[in-house]
Amino acid sequence: NINIVDPNMPTQVNPQKQKTAFPPNFVHSLDASHMVLSAIECKIAGLVFASVHDSYWTHACDVDKMNTILRDQFVRMHTEPIMERLKAEFEERYSDHMLPVASWDYVNSFSFEKNGALKAGTQRLSKTTREQRRQLVETELARLHLETCEDTVGEDMVQQQITANDAELAESMEPVDLTSIELVDSETDPVGAARQADLIAYTTRINAGRIRDERKAIMKEHRERVSRLRSYFTRQAKAAKAAKAERKPRKKSESVEPTVESAEPTSKPQVVTEAGKLEAADLDAINSGVLAQDSLDTYIETLKLDRDLQIDRLQAKYPTKFDRPLIISLPAGSRAAEVEQLKMLIKQGKLAGRLVKSHRFDKLTFDDLPAQGDFNINEVLQSPYFFS
Repeated sequence: NINIVDPNMPTQVNPQKQKTAFPPNFVHSLDASHMVLSAIECKIAGLVFASVHDSYWTHACDVDKMNTILRDQFVRMHTEPIMERLKAEFEERYSDHMLPVASWDYVNSFSFEKNGALKAGTQRLSKTTREQRRQLVETELARLHLETCEDTVGEDMVQQQITANDAELAESMEPVDLTSIELVDSETDPVGAARQADLIAYTTRINAGRIRDERKAIMKEHRERVSRLRSYFTRQAKAAKAAKAERKPRKKSESVEPTVESAEPTSKPQVVTEAGKLEAADLDAINSGVLAQDSLDTYIETLKLDRDLQIDRLQAKYPTKFDRPLIISLPAGSRAAEVEQLKMLIKQGKLAGRLVKSHRFDKLTFDDLPAQGDFNINEVLQSPYFFS
């Protein structure tokens, strides 16, 4: 058998051993630094110096002098910003380092009917979703870095059938005001944040339907209004043409007795005043002389601009986008209780989303240092318990 080993291939890291190994090794490095500083000062003072780890020796006659040197160098070293420098060094050294992370992501993968009811049937999260699995290779590497979780289900997801006759879920789904909503902190209340994510997703879908329906109504109203205007002016043009023909002198052979209507022809077309045929604003424009046959096209263009403005206002009235991603991530393992609670609520039909197991690489970050204690390091110089 031939085994091919790639030395550049990442190997599995045990996070727990990494956490427990670093602190004592770092402290040992501080002990070694103190020893080197003490050895240098003892040489400058002319003392014979020897040491094994943190045990220091010299001649009996020089012990008190060495004791003072040890304390001075200890205080000197620990008055320096050791932890701040360590953090700055790590941030520079590992600025591009990526850390494999496994998490459960709560995502809204459900959909709705036009009336807002949940669609019946299981809504599956396709393998090709989430940017077509753009991070497939990277995700697999991250998964190999981490220990396999016992609660992984199927395709790394928890699936639950969501049906339109789920009374408890349907009754509790009400659109929310996205412009003034107060976001729930997913770190302190993941269940509340998941519930809020459902409502936000529900609202955006309902709003999308509202925009679609109102846009159709606005477009239909505009088309009918323009059609009525064109029909009106067409009728008026025909009436004016007929009136003109009646006023035209006839030949003697074609003379007829004038009728009441032709005896007194109107000087101009009569405006239609029935409210059901023309909009009040259009009637006012016609009666005031603003709207006429020769200015009809310009007037219609103005109506189009007004129509487009109404449609644009729908987006502000019914938001369909939300700047916060509707995904709540819980680290696998460290928050098992919350994950189990979300699973239970999904199974009971009280949450409409899905829990999806994901593996990814996150940028390595370092927490802020805790506040320094009130211990005065200079007390070491007088304490009988140090280096005595």
